[in-house]
This record gives sequence, structure tokens and C-alpha cells, in this order.
Amino acid sequence: MDPDLPLIEALQAGEDLALNELIQRHREPLFHFAFRYLRNEAAARDVVQETFVRVYFKAGSFKPHSAVKTWLYTITANLCRDRLRRLAKHRQDISIDAPAAEHAAVTEQADARPNPAEQSAQADQFKVLQRAIDQLPHTLKLPLILSALEGKTHKETAEILDTTPKTVELRIYHAKAKLRELLSGSARE
Repeated sequence: MDPDLPLIEALQAGEDLALNELIQRHREPLFHFAFRYLRNEAAARDVVQETFVRVYFKAGSFKPHSAVKTWLYTITANLCRDRLRRLAKHRQDISIDAPAAEHAAVTEQADARPNPAEQSAQADQFKVLQRAIDQLPHTLKLPLILSALEGKTHKETAEILDTTPKTVELRIYHAKAKLRELLSGSARE
């Protein structure tokens, strides 16, 4: 049984405090997912906050066809996609390199690396990989992040994306092929 279903049922019954428990259980994993997708801490926090606002107002329409956690990831994924679409319209107003630089700094602090030259080379490689992932279309980027980075199974990813595990497998395959193509192109430059 889904451990979160009683909380949704409590929300449906008007018990607003059930939302606090849902937030406690899922805020951090949803933030990590949103951050990996958006690569911007403030945007990721905004998306997670908006996710729980939507859960509060749409709890009455939730049907237990899948796990509550799957529903939460679906809402978060859609909000991330929408946020990137809005940013794409205003791309000339923002720096494409800014989120990568912020994320790279966090990575450098978290990793114990042997020497500054190797650390710099790895940070540069990470930036190149992040830029390549950013170039993937949403239909390839989302399953790649959910499966490869978030550790979701193909079945869980399929539920979040409302598709089949085989489709997820194919999209990840195509995403990796596209990344290899993009990365081999950047290696030649």
C-alpha cells in the first residue's frame, strides 16, 4: 500500500496538516530532482514550493492510479519543463553559463579531489556534460535525469512520464546517443 495515500485522503477530508507530512517526506528528493533538471537552486526551490501548492489545491482530484510519489514527481517535472520554456523565451536576458558555474562550485566543494589541475579538468568536463544535457529535448532529458541521476527504475520513470518502461528505455538510449554525439563534437573543438 502507498504510505502517502492516507495523507492525500486526509487532505481530501480537509485536514490541512497532512500537507506538512507530505512536505517533510518529499521536499528534499523533489528539490534534488528539480535542481538536476533546472541547475538553479532558487528555481528548484520555487518549483518544489509550487508543487506542494498544487498538491494542496488538487488533492481532491487525485485518483490512486499510481503512487502519490509518482504524482508529485509528475507535477514537479511539468513545472520544470514549463519553467525552462519561459526561460527560453527570455534567453537573451540570462546567462546560459551562470547555472553551470553555480553548480560547479558546489560540486568542487563537495568532492575531495587530489590536486587543483585534476579538479579544474574535472570541473570543465562536468560543465561540458551539463551543457550537452541542457541541449537534449525535454522528452530525452527528463527520462535520463530521472533514471540515471535520480536512480528511478524504468518502471517508476514510466509512471511519472505516463508512458511504458520500454519507451523510457528507448528514450534513455537515444539521450545517451545524442550526448555521445554532442560530446564528440565538443571534443573536436
